[in-house]
Amino acid sequence: MANEIFIDWITISQLHEVEELFPIFCGGIIVNYDAIGRARHERVCAATFPGSHETSLRLKSDGKHISLSGNVGRFSRKDNLFNLDWQQTLSKVNRILLDKGLPPFSSGQCFNSFNQADTRGARVSRLDITCNFATGSESQARALIRWLSNRSVSRMKKGRAGDESVWWVNTRHMLKAYIKHIEMLKHGCAEDDPVYLWCKEQGVVRVEIELKKRLLHDEGLNKIENITDEKLIAIFESETEIFRRVDRSDEPDILDALPAKSRIYAAAWFAGKDLVDLASRATLFRHAKILREYGIDIMEPRNIEQFPVKVQIVDLKPLSMPDWYSLEDEKPRLKVVGE
Repeated sequence: MANEIFIDWITISQLHEVEELFPIFCGGIIVNYDAIGRARHERVCAATFPGSHETSLRLKSDGKHISLSGNVGRFSRKDNLFNLDWQQTLSKVNRILLDKGLPPFSSGQCFNSFNQADTRGARVSRLDITCNFATGSESQARALIRWLSNRSVSRMKKGRAGDESVWWVNTRHMLKAYIKHIEMLKHGCAEDDPVYLWCKEQGVVRVEIELKKRLLHDEGLNKIENITDEKLIAIFESETEIFRRVDRSDEPDILDALPAKSRIYAAAWFAGKDLVDLASRATLFRHAKILREYGIDIMEPRNIEQFPVKVQIVDLKPLSMPDWYSLEDEKPRLKVVGE
């Protein structure tokens, strides 16, 4: 899976203790005043740097604190069907910084290429990891999204947009799945584009996990020296367990295999009954947690649609980058908007 998981967004920053300030970049300053007109808080906004193909990055520097945010691998490329791994992403970030006369992001106490000491390593506050899955056709892709829409993820709020996309979110991370070629059209891709046509033919479903600041901190992945592709792959596999959860609701003997206390709720769900009349919400949540281990989600409406045989949820494989696809980008056109 190492070649199929890639980075689709990064937000990274670093504070440098230096005597001579680095170049300053900002897109303006927002000032909040109190009731008598005194400035109470100032916030420096990031500058926007456009690249080719209507791509852009956000960069901010006050001379000491430097931050960058955006889809770095996508920058100055036509599309992001496939993207860069962690080391490739960090290398491209640092090339962009050096091009603007800024020091590269580094880890811990070290001397950078400007021969100035860094006393605080770079910190990552958002990192999106992504993988493509092939279902075989657009209809199969839509069926997959509908199937996923009936799944619940513990302690995450779910949302959906028809049979095109579905997502689950909490304060630690966001998991989403969507049909790639439809998303490409919404972003202005032409219907005769070869990449678009290939995605549609393959029935590509994109699965993304947005790792937020809280999760990155808890896992120690807010420090760049701790981030590896192997760790990101492990997180991806753990958080996409929903794809490997087997739906056993059509097995005739499933009731016999269930815990006795949860069996009555599963039987009622199979029959299409409204479980709200059977028990309190807390009780239902408790039994729902148990039954999910058996591939049954009683908190969702009974799924009467049979999943197409050609798409096997348990055996969905990550889509490898084809030989004809290129990760090369055009030379970044780093001009500040408004310059």
